[in-house]
Amino acid sequence: MTKVNRPVQITLISWVLLSTILTAQSQLLPLDHQVNNKLGLSLYSIDHPTHTSIHPFELRDITSGKNIDSLIGGEGILHSPDESWINRKLFHEHLIDITGDDYRIYGDITADLHLGKDFQDNRNTFVNTRGFIFGGSVNDDFSFYTEFFENQSIFPRYLDSFIRKNSVVPGQGFERSYAANMFDYAYSSAVISYRPSQYISFQGGHGKNFIGDGYRSLLLSDASFNYPYAKITADIWKLKYMILWTEFQDISSLKYEDRFSWPKKSGVFHYLDVRLTDRFTLGFFEGIIWLPQDSIVNRGIEWNYLNPIIFLRPVEFSLGSPDNVVMGLNASYRISNSTVTYGQILIDELTINEYFANKGYWANKYGIQLGVKSFNVLDVPGLFIQNEINLASPYTYSHKDPLKNYGHYNQSLAHPLGANFYEGIGIVEYSKNRYECRLQLNYSIFGADSSSQNSVGQNIYQSYDHRTTDYGNYIGQGIKTNLLYADIKVAYVVNPLTNLRFEASCTYRSLTSTIESSKTFWVNIGVRSSFRNLYYDF
Repeated sequence: MTKVNRPVQITLISWVLLSTILTAQSQLLPLDHQVNNKLGLSLYSIDHPTHTSIHPFELRDITSGKNIDSLIGGEGILHSPDESWINRKLFHEHLIDITGDDYRIYGDITADLHLGKDFQDNRNTFVNTRGFIFGGSVNDDFSFYTEFFENQSIFPRYLDSFIRKNSVVPGQGFERSYAANMFDYAYSSAVISYRPSQYISFQGGHGKNFIGDGYRSLLLSDASFNYPYAKITADIWKLKYMILWTEFQDISSLKYEDRFSWPKKSGVFHYLDVRLTDRFTLGFFEGIIWLPQDSIVNRGIEWNYLNPIIFLRPVEFSLGSPDNVVMGLNASYRISNSTVTYGQILIDELTINEYFANKGYWANKYGIQLGVKSFNVLDVPGLFIQNEINLASPYTYSHKDPLKNYGHYNQSLAHPLGANFYEGIGIVEYSKNRYECRLQLNYSIFGADSSSQNSVGQNIYQSYDHRTTDYGNYIGQGIKTNLLYADIKVAYVVNPLTNLRFEASCTYRSLTSTIESSKTFWVNIGVRSSFRNLYYDF
């Protein structure tokens, strides 16, 4: 795990010393959409409002008097006293679970073993993942979690093409070609959480973060690979404030043999979430990407960016800084205890006069999200429905210097499609006892680039200086591409604590444009475990 810079360490220690030691719960819930959807009635209750847009959640964010096991697995997780050890470990418990008066340590062996076939391309596929998870907590105010996965896979052609082009398995790290059509890759994460007070908590490690209430996030998502980070959150009255320091890597220009010299860039993110009423929450977001060292100057640490209190756009502007800054809003409104509507506005750059002139000025770079989700729909326990639309204008998230773009490991830090797109998403989930079914349908329209020399604003790893015109830039420009993605999964959950499940899935993907047409019909069956979001829906 990459070490946190010394000034960041000093800042964290200072905040700890200023905090009053009180009882708190620092345990982190998995960063997993399906887990969050199952907890929706607790998360979005009007009677007990909480902040829902900073992920992963801490246990205290959900409810008091509960533990993670009961939240993930349900109250029925407890086993009968006369049940055999094998049955308890297979169906109810962690493989290793050591509990004392003020501590707990647990561990599991994990696997993702799938066989599949892409019938459209007549390609056999498989996933062979072995790994482990290990975690624990002490006195409810300190927790840790680590996981590791070693993988070999053959993917359908559209994912194979993406991996070969970008040298990264989506969200899971650098690939190494292992054999014909086969990739070898490893994935690991480790996070420590400490809450010395009911008002403040500290997190650090190597993992992912997510800002928002939707399936996607236009502000900061978990679609890209893990990264080292340090995070402070403060929760006082109706306010929740987060500052996040990160380190990202750009692997677009160097070969695998040069991996130790991959360019690094830093990020600092502020987010202030305000509960204006029991129903309405509004969040203010700011993100800055900057290079500690470039070909012109070695800036070292930008000390102003270590300030954990203020929003930095005025500071960044006063420094005459060339850094990449994005700002945005996140809002949610609880229509009822079972239905919430949400949305985001992302502004990369915006000139008001040019925007209202409606001439397609290239530097009006923005994104918009609108969505609604309902839990226990029609009073059916376990039935969840979500509808969401997302869009981003051309050149959003890009920068004059591609190293300062809003990306990490050749993927966007926001939306997997980059920019210059419209997208609609529908999700239906149903769970009863240990049975689960999930249906997802995406439809997207985006404008693709015709070459690396002329950018239409979809690929955020191209400089916006490669644009062909200053005006007449609209969403979908370039090679107009239509993308349909449909996926259905059915599963039987063997052990809710590790998400060990037998699962079968069927995926249909159709991409059509003026220069290409491709289809995928991918069927999978197997067993998997662990909690994490993997996005192949692009």
